[in-house]
Amino acid sequence: MAARGPAERNRCIAKGRAEAAEAPIAVALTGADGNGGPADLTPLQELAAIAELLYGARWRTDVARDLGHSDGRTVRRWKSGEARVSSTDLDHIRRIARKRAAAITKVVGDHLDEQAKPARDPAAIRAAFEATIAAAWAGQS
Repeated sequence: MAARGPAERNRCIAKGRAEAAEAPIAVALTGADGNGGPADLTPLQELAAIAELLYGARWRTDVARDLGHSDGRTVRRWKSGEARVSSTDLDHIRRIARKRAAAITKVVGDHLDEQAKPARDPAAIRAAFEATIAAAWAGQS
């Protein structure tokens, strides 16, 4: 791997710090364009958002451990911009999040499991009302 020049290295570090300074959970939950779709996140922002949801505000050491890194140095290098989050690490943290979500759903249930209530048809309600009134009138004569 070729050595980076000082200017390129400083630019990468500044970019990483700027990305890390954003509130990852807020970015992840709101969506980039406000239409409710997934946000357009960089790998570092996505990893940070998932990690904060999984482990809380002090997520760095836990992520390093669960991703198989010996200490938090790798995570600090990601946040400083000295290194990039690998696709393997991002895929692994996504798998961890999906497993945790599935386990939580098993414990608390899923509202999608409930049967949907049938839609109320205004015309059918009106017809039933009119039939009831007609039967009541017929019974009085």
